[in-house]
Amino acid sequence: MNFPTFARSLLGFASLALAGAAQGNCDIPPQARLAPPTVDGKPVKVTAEFTLVDLIAIKDADQTFTADLVFTLDWRDARLAAAARGGSLEGCRVGADDVWHPDLGSINRRDLTFIFGPRVSIDSDGNVHYKVRALGDFSNRLDLRDFPFDSQALRVRVASFQYGPDVVDLVGRAVARGELSDFALGGWEVKRSFIDAGVTPAQVGAERFSRLDYVIEVRRDARYYLWNFVVPLVCIVLMAWTVFWLDPQAAGVQIGIATASAFTLVAFLVALRGRLPPVAYLTRMDELILASTALVFIALAQAVLTSRLAQVEKHALAKRLDAYGRWVYLAGFGIVLYVTLIR
Repeated sequence: MNFPTFARSLLGFASLALAGAAQGNCDIPPQARLAPPTVDGKPVKVTAEFTLVDLIAIKDADQTFTADLVFTLDWRDARLAAAARGGSLEGCRVGADDVWHPDLGSINRRDLTFIFGPRVSIDSDGNVHYKVRALGDFSNRLDLRDFPFDSQALRVRVASFQYGPDVVDLVGRAVARGELSDFALGGWEVKRSFIDAGVTPAQVGAERFSRLDYVIEVRRDARYYLWNFVVPLVCIVLMAWTVFWLDPQAAGVQIGIATASAFTLVAFLVALRGRLPPVAYLTRMDELILASTALVFIALAQAVLTSRLAQVEKHALAKRLDAYGRWVYLAGFGIVLYVTLIR
């Protein structure tokens, strides 16, 4: 064996020996795998941090939203410190099941895909850093009373599935990556995100579990609904208004216009309801459509009344009713627009 070959062999044996030694230094004490690192009976302080990578979709009809999140946890386990175990765990490959962790999960998730993680690292002082990135759908009840001018608080509800507040004390901070306004979410504007650690613990029967919520506050961009629903709706109501300007003797034309306006409004209501969940209350858009429908039926009733008066030789009275009715109708529609859209 020549010297270069011998040197390479020697280096190979040395590398294997060092790897074995390093592997030995990465051993986790059995107790640190199973029991929480409580000290003097005090709960373990676990700091949670969320990074909102992207808010992908908000589905009104399903009352769900889709978000891409990075979730990190930090806590201290003195049993994993270099002084306690005779060597540091820095640089060791540690899995999530190799150490104790608070066993957190989302209460309101419908579907969750892990992009990476969990990744665990431990420094020489026993500080544990736990990190995971996930893409998921989360259920969230929406308050749509002010639709389409509503703001929503989207919550990712996180809780320990094993430990209560007497064992795990969850605290948190939220970090948003980049400008919140840069998220490419059509029809919505992301205002801010934060962690709400003041929520009540999750409760299953008599058991209570530590919990916190990550909140994303968003505001709907109403311009889509103004251009695609409100403007056509105004045109339909004003189309019904034209019956007050026609001769009462043209009964067929008056009634035809009013009836067509009523059917169009019903179709509007059906189309809008397909975009929203079946809530038990009226939204502002519902109020606008229902009030507009009432005005259109008033126009229809006026057309029937004035045409009947014209048939019984009361043409002058019919024209006076139309003269007053056209401005009362217009004023009523203005009040409806103010109450539903501007207030």
